[in-house]
Amino acid sequence: VQSVLFRSILCFFLSVVSLAVGQLEAISGILQPQSKGCPSYMSKNCEAVNGKCGWRAPSRDYKIYRWNYCGYTRGDVRCYCGHCWIRKCPTNKCCDLIKGRCSETSPGLGYRPLFQCQQGSRCRCWVNWKSLEEIASERAQIPSTCLAEVAEAESMTKG
Repeated sequence: VQSVLFRSILCFFLSVVSLAVGQLEAISGILQPQSKGCPSYMSKNCEAVNGKCGWRAPSRDYKIYRWNYCGYTRGDVRCYCGHCWIRKCPTNKCCDLIKGRCSETSPGLGYRPLFQCQQGSRCRCWVNWKSLEEIASERAQIPSTCLAEVAEAESMTKG
């Protein structure tokens, strides 16, 4: 009877200790997945479509390209390290030159849409008006094709 009681108490004690150690490891982040992204050998397919791997979208400017696309297969084992996310809006050289951001929605306070980043899309070049004043002084460095886009957008907003 004493050995059964001793074994029961020992089993209970070890269970409590194991649970406590498991909780401490989870809290300290030892068992938490790393948020640094996937290793290159697991994300090369996603990077080939200019995507980023992760379980969550890098920002609201991204949409899902493929679920569980980041990973590798070895035999019958498939390991995943995230989904593949691509930008909703393509980048635009003119928008980049004027320090704008192509997005469907405003990136924040003080931003105004200036022109479409891609014809027929909902993506607009959002520019912070404070930085636009700085860029106006550097106008000579901006290609004339970009200045034409900006001028056309300005005339449409005024008229």
